[in-house]
Amino acid sequence: MASRTLDIPGISGQVRLVPDVWWSRSYLTVDGSKAPSAGKRAFALQGADGRPVVAKLGRTALFSPVPPVEVNGATYLAVEPAPVLVRILGMLPILLVAFGGLVGAVVGVLAVLVNLRIGGSDLSTGTKSLLMVGTAVSALVIWLLVGGILVASI
Repeated sequence: MASRTLDIPGISGQVRLVPDVWWSRSYLTVDGSKAPSAGKRAFALQGADGRPVVAKLGRTALFSPVPPVEVNGATYLAVEPAPVLVRILGMLPILLVAFGGLVGAVVGVLAVLVNLRIGGSDLSTGTKSLLMVGTAVSALVIWLLVGGILVASI
């Protein structure tokens, strides 16, 4: 897992966010050591004045690879959110749910899950878009093949 540096003023040391996209067990490190826990999804950091500061991890948004970090009422993002076009492309296979029956629903949901993983990766926006379109086309082809096999077997 790649860690991401956060620029949080008033905190001593280099704070990095280590994301866990699959299990939502992201954590913070300070100068390479894991920050002590301060509750559920919260970590104790040392302020520049020596006092402890609590940093809370927020919930990740759709196609966001990392959670936001809230410190003293301010929210810090380790990465910029994905552009709207990328989010729309990522949800494109969900159309199979509406038009594809049970097979379309299964294939469409699986393709959206793949696209969520692609959207949360460190790839460039163009590469993400191409891979998401490829996933949608692949889902359509798989749905057509499985549907054709099912219809032929009946």
